[in-house]
Formats: sequence, structure tokens, C-alpha cells
Amino acid sequence: MDSLTDISQGAQCRSGLPDVQGPEAEVYRHRSGACLDDEICGFLDAADIAYDKATVSGLTLIDTGYGIGILPLEITAKSPEEASAYRIRAGKVLSGQDCSQGICSGRRIIAVAEDRWRSEGECIRRRLLAHLGRFVHVFARNCEVRRIRNDEAKAFMDAWHSYGSTVCRYRYGLFLKKAAGNGIAPVTADPAGESTGCMHTGYLPAGTMVAAATFSNGRLMERGGRMYRSYQWIRYASLPDVRVAGGMGKIMAYFLADAGIRQDDGDLDIMSYADLEWSDGGVYRELGFRAEDRKSPVMYAIDPADWKRCPVSRLAGAADGRTAAPESRNSLLYFENFGSIRYRYVPNNE
Repeated sequence: MDSLTDISQGAQCRSGLPDVQGPEAEVYRHRSGACLDDEICGFLDAADIAYDKATVSGLTLIDTGYGIGILPLEITAKSPEEASAYRIRAGKVLSGQDCSQGICSGRRIIAVAEDRWRSEGECIRRRLLAHLGRFVHVFARNCEVRRIRNDEAKAFMDAWHSYGSTVCRYRYGLFLKKAAGNGIAPVTADPAGESTGCMHTGYLPAGTMVAAATFSNGRLMERGGRMYRSYQWIRYASLPDVRVAGGMGKIMAYFLADAGIRQDDGDLDIMSYADLEWSDGGVYRELGFRAEDRKSPVMYAIDPADWKRCPVSRLAGAADGRTAAPESRNSLLYFENFGSIRYRYVPNNE
């Protein structure tokens, strides 16, 4: 295990977001030759967020002092085997197994993969700032749930969900009943629950769709000799710098009613998955879901020309039209994610 060595310290936190559309944005977005951790640190500097850098098992860990550590994951693996070894090493840091001197103690560590950083633009940057206390706080009681059209759900998910949109049966949006984010509400983000003084000055008018969710149709399955209907909660996304307290619960309650699902009906369930790159699914547990098992990590091939992920299993002719001819595979990089946790909800909590 490598020892921890402090390398640098960034500026102190002040209110407001960086002008991500202005000249400063170009500094941290397109720093020629900069490695991923330097780019993220440049972004934090532009946002006036303090940090320390340390080396843990050969990987850079950025400690923000907000109870959040950032683990930049540079994608350089030329083979799936190399990517698997890298994932195992990074996974030990994420779990705290390879941390010493208390650097990981009491901290949640977020992995930021290079392909996400380079391909998702504003979404991942605003999402990262939200984890660091720069967000508009919205209460679900000040929102209403409505069905939305397929094109509305697709546009929202493609913009704000890491995996984009996909086929679904039920689509819902969470809309503000009154304006939010007037810049006067302080954000609480430190482990002790004290106000950090950081504020978000964004403004969201009434009628803004701040979150959306999609669900599958019910499928007949067999469990314990009985037939039951199983639904899947496919996607949930909110605007990346908005936190909706109670938003997922409100949407789920609306879905249960809309689909005619009774709370005492034990002949059905709702499945969903928590992607371990960002979350262990704590919000699902709060909603009454139970963790069942883990889905194995997925190996992706990544073309550095666009930094888009394609599962290795689909390289020989992906459904979305992406292919990788033998001569082009030499330029591909590989990344293996951390898998996911499957959750299941049964209305009568059997």
C-alpha cells in the first residue's frame, strides 16, 4: 500500500457556481495535455472549492473537505485484462480497503471515470458540484407528478441520465408548482450538518420539470409456485444540480396508483438497479426496497474519438449501429465498471 502524500490545496469555498459557459470554463475543460485529476482540480479551482490531493495505491484521491472524496479514473487500458486489474485496484480504494492514515474515514468516495468526464459535459460537472453542496434544494411537496410523452422522457434522459433513454411503458415527470432556486437558501453539505455557506444562485421557474422516471410494463413471473407480475423501475434522473427531497418516493407512489398496484398486493414486485459507480442504492432502501444480489461488472470498449461506451459483448455489431472492425480495435480503450446492486420492492413488504 502506498503512503499518502499531500500534493496541493485549492482555493476556499465561496458562494456561486463557476461560469461554465464563459472563458473560465475553457481553462478546465480543454487544458491541453492535462491528465484527468488535473482537469478535475482545475474545475474545483474555478468553482472555488478547497481540496487536497493524495496518492492511494498509485491512484490520485481528491479530498474536498465536504465529506466527499473524488477518485479520478483515467482510462488507458489497452486490453480487457488490464481494465479488470485496474477496476479491482480502484474498487479497493472506493471500499476503503486500500486507505491509510484515515483519509477515507467518514468520507464517501465518488469515482469519476474519464469517459464520463469527457463525454457528458455539463451534466457530470453540475452533478459533481451537487455532491459538493452546490445545488438547488426542492421539496417534493412543492411539485406535482404528471405523465409525460415518450419524446419528453427521451430528451430528459438523454440529457441528464448517464445511460440515456431506453424503451419503457410508463413515463412520469416531476414539475415545480412554484419557482425555486432564488439564491437565498443555504446548502448543508458538511458531515456535521453545519451550513457551509455555499449557495446556488440558479433560478427554476414554476412548471420546470426537475426530475423524471420511467418504468416497464408488468411481466408475469413465477416465484414459490405462484405467478406474480414484475415491473422494473428503469430510469430516474433529476436535473444534475437539483436535489428533490422526496422526489423518488412521490413518483413511485404516483406510479403505484397509476398502474393500479395496491399496497397490500403481494402478487407483484418492482425491480431496479443501483449503479455502483455513483451510489450503493441507499435511496432505494429508504423507499422499502431490499437488496437482493449484485450484478457483475460490465466490460466496455471506448473509442477515445468520442469517449462513448460500448459493451464488449456488442463489439461485433451493436444494436445502435456502433461496430468495431478488427483494424479499428487497436485504437480502443477498455474500462470495467463496478457492477450494480439489484433491489426488489414488494408492496406488502413480504
